[in-house]
Amino acid sequence: MTFSLFLSLVGIGWLMIYTVGYGEHYKNGLNYFLTQTDVGKQTIWIGICPIAFFFIFIIDRKFWQTFAYPVFGFSLCLVAVLIFGKGNKRSDLLVCVWWVLLPPLRIGQVGACIALAAYINTYSTNLKQLRHQISAVGFMVAPLALIMLQPDAGSALVFLSFFILLFREGFPANYFIFGLSAITLLLLGFL
Repeated sequence: MTFSLFLSLVGIGWLMIYTVGYGEHYKNGLNYFLTQTDVGKQTIWIGICPIAFFFIFIIDRKFWQTFAYPVFGFSLCLVAVLIFGKGNKRSDLLVCVWWVLLPPLRIGQVGACIALAAYINTYSTNLKQLRHQISAVGFMVAPLALIMLQPDAGSALVFLSFFILLFREGFPANYFIFGLSAITLLLLGFL
């Protein structure tokens, strides 16, 4: 059921991108379609994702549990180098590697997701306790703060979806009610 919902959302998203860019020289051939149009690039990633899913799925969960925090630390260092390391040749090389090879991976988001999942998966974690709540939110705030220094608000918005995971795992609903109320008041204040 969940996988069919996922596939339908991917299909609807692909159709929306296709219709927005319709007439974008789609008739110039398959190579042009896949490399020069937004829907073509999305098609490539839709094809790569099942392969990546398969390889991630066959890896034992203990591997992810073991390497979650090093991946998180690496992602924070990489994002920090991109922000603060401008001007020397080593950071320019890292920036080139980041933008050429890794942009779709969104290393900061992936590292935070893996670390947060590993933290929640430990037996002693109870999200009803304040210290565990602060630690869990810290896994989101650290890369979020670095990403907002770029500034890249679109990538930062992805971290809001982690609150759904936290709510499902027992994060108190009072925080969500307070947050939604504050956002509502802010938007009403703009009106």
